[in-house]
Amino acid sequence: ISGENNMAHTVVKSPTARVIEQCAQGRRVRNIATLGLTIDTDRSTLVMADVIKAETEIFGVFVAPCNSKVLRIYANGTPFIDMAAGGSVTAKLTKAVIGADNVDLCSTIAIGAATVPTLDTAIDAVLSTTSGALDLLEGQHVYATVVVSNHNCDVAGYVTLCMEWCPNDTP
Repeated sequence: ISGENNMAHTVVKSPTARVIEQCAQGRRVRNIATLGLTIDTDRSTLVMADVIKAETEIFGVFVAPCNSKVLRIYANGTPFIDMAAGGSVTAKLTKAVIGADNVDLCSTIAIGAATVPTLDTAIDAVLSTTSGALDLLEGQHVYATVVVSNHNCDVAGYVTLCMEWCPNDTP
């Protein structure tokens, strides 16, 4: 073709520009959904504790804004709950499934015991290895079930449950 430059051109992008572009498209993004809880023996010492002795409570954690994948689930305590001998506090994240059994996203996390975990040291849950268990559909709910045994809390605590996720188009 006369008058046109038919040479091939190579587009060169800096690594920084590529990361910025991918972030703008929703890639390389790790989002964190969190749930903060207070746990105590009763609601008189820690006013309006979310969960108390001998209770099982269910809390909404997250509604998927798009098709997503769960990357990590963990808990942190400031402090974790120090329970009387034999006592325990556990948490587990589960996704709600319409028309089928709900699916646990992770193992049960021990967030309180007589031998309390180290202050401000996160505890990673073991993620489900079941095929498709960690995939979330747009609008799908994730909830946490927190169980406090029928034992007194020697020291009440504040626990944060965290779920890292990313949109499904992440490479």
